[in-house]
Amino acid sequence: MFQTEVMQNLELYGYGESVASNMARVALAEKKISYKYNLIYLESKGDHLSTEYKKLNPKNLVPTLVDNGVPIPDSIKIMRHIDSSHPQQGEILFPNTVDIETFEYLLDFVALDEGKELGDTLGTTAGGISAQILVKLLCKRPIISVIWDYLTKHSIKKRVPIFILLRILGKPPKSLSQKMAVMLAKHLLTIEEVLNHQKEFMMGDDYTAIDCCMTSILHRVQEMRFGSVLKSDKLPNLKNYWKTLSSRSSYKDGILDYATGEWAPEITALYGDGPNEFDDLVWSEINNSLLIGENE
Repeated sequence: MFQTEVMQNLELYGYGESVASNMARVALAEKKISYKYNLIYLESKGDHLSTEYKKLNPKNLVPTLVDNGVPIPDSIKIMRHIDSSHPQQGEILFPNTVDIETFEYLLDFVALDEGKELGDTLGTTAGGISAQILVKLLCKRPIISVIWDYLTKHSIKKRVPIFILLRILGKPPKSLSQKMAVMLAKHLLTIEEVLNHQKEFMMGDDYTAIDCCMTSILHRVQEMRFGSVLKSDKLPNLKNYWKTLSSRSSYKDGILDYATGEWAPEITALYGDGPNEFDDLVWSEINNSLLIGENE
């Protein structure tokens, strides 16, 4: 375990299996910053829709970092804040030694952005492949409670009908899961290409905020039983990259140590010990793309 600087005035509100919360916690671990942690349950209990939490994060999203009473919502904003407030501590997450245009493009590609459609980027796809579990947890609450809470309490209005429909259906539409599998394949091939520089991290030799995000995203890929893509010699750059990220202490300290235990039994109930039911679709898309590349 790394040595951390004790920050009595820092509090993080998050959820253990939240991709965005994982990004923030990995960044805090890489910066070697400790904090008070407040668990906010999402779909299963709706803690994020409470009046108290909305005062901290008007969008009802996690994570939120509170620094000396000032709330900072959004994982990327949190990373920028801790990097600027602790420039000499831990990794430099936003280095000025890299190509800034490329850096910002890739950061946008891996970030979670509620303004983008599911599947448009790797970040939003990480959310999309999670839909089956989100619905399972949403169904732990009475349908009337879900409808009432989302109609009256959620601030992102375009999410309201989506979550209500998912609760009514009890599962995501098959077409959504198929689309997310196709987009996952496409975006992972993009990462494979970016890593053709044969260096450790997305921006080369420098570990950055992009790698914090990628640690969380690739963990979700593995968690949702698409892990075969992270172990295959067909995607050697991705394989080596995941090995590097998952061996860093921040992976355990920022992600594994914060699992709530809600997701694992739901995933096992869906897939047993096997892969995601759309794993073959992911591989079909990858193999087709690799074959086209070989013939060009």
